[in-house]
Amino acid sequence: MKKLIILISLIVIAIILVFSCRSISTEIYEIDSSLIKENTSVRIVLISDLHNTLYGKNQSILIGKIIEQKPDLIILAGDMFHSTGPMERSIIFLSGISGIAPIYYVTGNHEYASRKINFIRETLLSHGVIILSDSYEQISINGNEIIVAGVEDPYVRIYERSGYNQREIMEERFRELDDIEAFSILAAHRPERIESYKRFSFDLVLSGHAHGGQVRIPGVMNGLVAPHQGFFPKYAGGLYQHENLTHIVSRGLAVNWIPRIFNPPELVVIVVGCAPLDNTEQ
Repeated sequence: MKKLIILISLIVIAIILVFSCRSISTEIYEIDSSLIKENTSVRIVLISDLHNTLYGKNQSILIGKIIEQKPDLIILAGDMFHSTGPMERSIIFLSGISGIAPIYYVTGNHEYASRKINFIRETLLSHGVIILSDSYEQISINGNEIIVAGVEDPYVRIYERSGYNQREIMEERFRELDDIEAFSILAAHRPERIESYKRFSFDLVLSGHAHGGQVRIPGVMNGLVAPHQGFFPKYAGGLYQHENLTHIVSRGLAVNWIPRIFNPPELVVIVVGCAPLDNTEQ
């Protein structure tokens, strides 16, 4: 009987922990760059791994939080749609954020696994979303030159282009960015491929996919398990610095099928400002 009581207690605690991690947390990162003009900034909202999750009627909770941040740029870093189930919730989300700021999207593995990638692309385009398919755009934000680039999820090789080689494609499409003086952002769904991204001159890489490692113990364990990284993932979520490259991994927003313990769904905000002048006396 005592063992049964302990077991039931543990199950109840686990359920409480899971359901207490369903409210969206807003994580704000501030980074500096000499490529940003003095007294200006670029405010980016990163959304990843929605997986058709619903936040309030007509996605009002999530959309409201995005509007509050007054973004200059919105990045959708893949898996906005789940591989199975109805897609209406994610479509409602796209309708709600349309017009807030320029929106850029890269594929995740679930968009390809859904076998509805053409429908998803058409839906994104119809809502004014710019799809980055191993491509980039140069835009101006608050007087600052910004490169926004994006890579296809490797699942493109399984479902669409069998000969796809991400490393070769990136070399072909992005090597020319080395000669462009602008703050450069790469949206790439999978964080575990950071070594490939580091070969280029990007200043900021934005990823998702890891779901925060499912289970966290703050200060002890950043994540228990993540797709394509396995147990104790190196890139579960947060900010990682690789010399001059900043890599930010969203913990994602899915709560409809992913258990979360001490790992709330996350809205990520990145504020890129002017690097302070070095006044160190020589």
